[in-house]
Amino acid sequence: YRATEWLTRLQEKDKDLRVDYRSFVLEQVNFASARGEDWKAWEDKRMASRDIPSLEASKCAALQGEGQFAKYHVALHRAKHRDGNDITNQLVLRDVAIEGGLDVERWEEDMKNGAGIPLLAADHEEAEGEYGVFGVPTLLFESGNPVFVKLEEGDWEGQDDKGLLDAVRAASVDRPYVLELKTPESAKRGTAAQVKYKDYGKK
Repeated sequence: YRATEWLTRLQEKDKDLRVDYRSFVLEQVNFASARGEDWKAWEDKRMASRDIPSLEASKCAALQGEGQFAKYHVALHRAKHRDGNDITNQLVLRDVAIEGGLDVERWEEDMKNGAGIPLLAADHEEAEGEYGVFGVPTLLFESGNPVFVKLEEGDWEGQDDKGLLDAVRAASVDRPYVLELKTPESAKRGTAAQVKYKDYGKK
């Protein structure tokens, strides 16, 4: 969410900055080893996915154009992280579609027909297979290594947006020998998340 807001602010200030969002299914990375090498999260109708509904909804929004996707994407993140809504709920996803000004009838038809599933699947398989992406958000510039970014809210937001982008780009493009920068707080939060979700996704 912080990364989405950060990139949105950057684009508002720099109309030439292009951000091409792609889908990435964390459940596929986290649970594939336990469920078998042929298992695909987007094909498993038995699993109550936390990832697929919102990713599919976003892809169906993208079928109506880049601008419509951009509005839906931001509104969806805010619905979850700012407003506390359950974005696995189809009614919430529809409300966001209305808020974002989508052709809701067309969006509902695309959702019904599963039009977004092959699109999100292709995104994920490219990200994991070609670039080795393991988490979100990950930034990939025109050249350089993919960079996983974890951001804390704070006074930097709106003040250091461009500086942060330049620093991340430099780490990716200019200093490819930098493999990881990690704080103790980040490690602590990662361990807490593993404990919280240790039983989620098990057969």
